[in-house]
Amino acid sequence: MEKLYLKKITLYNVSRYEHNRVTFDINDRDEKKVKRYIANYKVVKSLGGVKRIPKILLANLGLVLGVFFGMIFLLFASNYTWQIRVYGIENLTEADIVQVLKQNGVRVGKINRQSSEEIENILLNNYDRIAQVSVIREGTAIIINLSEKLVYIEEEYAPICAKTSGIITNINVITGTTNVKVGDYVNKGDILVLPFNVNANGEKVSVKPLAEIEATMYVISKVQMSRVESVLVRTGRLTTAYRYKLFGHDIFWGRNRNSFALFEVVSYNENVSDLVPLKREVIKYYELETREITHDFDAEKQSLIERSRLEAENNLIDYTTRLDEKTEVNIVLDTMYACTTITLQGLIND
Repeated sequence: MEKLYLKKITLYNVSRYEHNRVTFDINDRDEKKVKRYIANYKVVKSLGGVKRIPKILLANLGLVLGVFFGMIFLLFASNYTWQIRVYGIENLTEADIVQVLKQNGVRVGKINRQSSEEIENILLNNYDRIAQVSVIREGTAIIINLSEKLVYIEEEYAPICAKTSGIITNINVITGTTNVKVGDYVNKGDILVLPFNVNANGEKVSVKPLAEIEATMYVISKVQMSRVESVLVRTGRLTTAYRYKLFGHDIFWGRNRNSFALFEVVSYNENVSDLVPLKREVIKYYELETREITHDFDAEKQSLIERSRLEAENNLIDYTTRLDEKTEVNIVLDTMYACTTITLQGLIND
């Protein structure tokens, strides 16, 4: 004890219970000084009860205030939304969805008091393409899971169209939606099968149309001949021009002396030399004049019929069966008409 007094360590509440047991209090600042003198003694230390708590708090005031305000900030910030995550998107984008939510009062960096159901309704009301959506809150994040409707894109697949005119006799659609029924008369180019199916929810789902549609088809060719006809015929006069080419590039144009008002052009290429790739294009201009000719209908009727039949034959459809053929000839005023109709049976779709 005397050593402690000599070191000017102030002791408080000194009590001796036995010759080898003493209790006393000291200031916090003297604790290090005391340790070296009591190291060889059995010592029990205590904080000194509630009186010491204010001293500890004052000594660590900055830390205490930091912890206090940190807890207040965390408690306050935990009510904010700091992240919005979107899952399940295909054609939509997360940026678009976040923007729509922001326009409806739900955004990052604020306290969003809307319920999950209210956020779901915002999305459903703004996007017809969303089939289902669920929203959950996980800490400071809003988690959105959605599925999009199967979208019908009209340009994705081409429809099946009629390749000629005819009457539908049988329909077998594998994929797609039929646009005609048995007994309908269709023209060339009319849509037979649309490129989509309709699911149980009434939604259009794009598909490549496949179908076999049979019809009785009609290939019709109509030609005519006027009794008096103006035609262009060559007079026998012509003029020639030349264009020279080396390695495929124009290098020289010969003088073009064509001065005909009506003319017909005929051109062809010829080699100038076998040693170098020099060619010239020969361009011939034939003078034409208008002449009137008078047709003899009786003499030329058969040739008009043959023209009509030949044109119809050229328009026949593959993989069909010919059922009938007929040609009718009529004269109206000074014009003779020949109309050939070939009746076929088979697939009318492309």
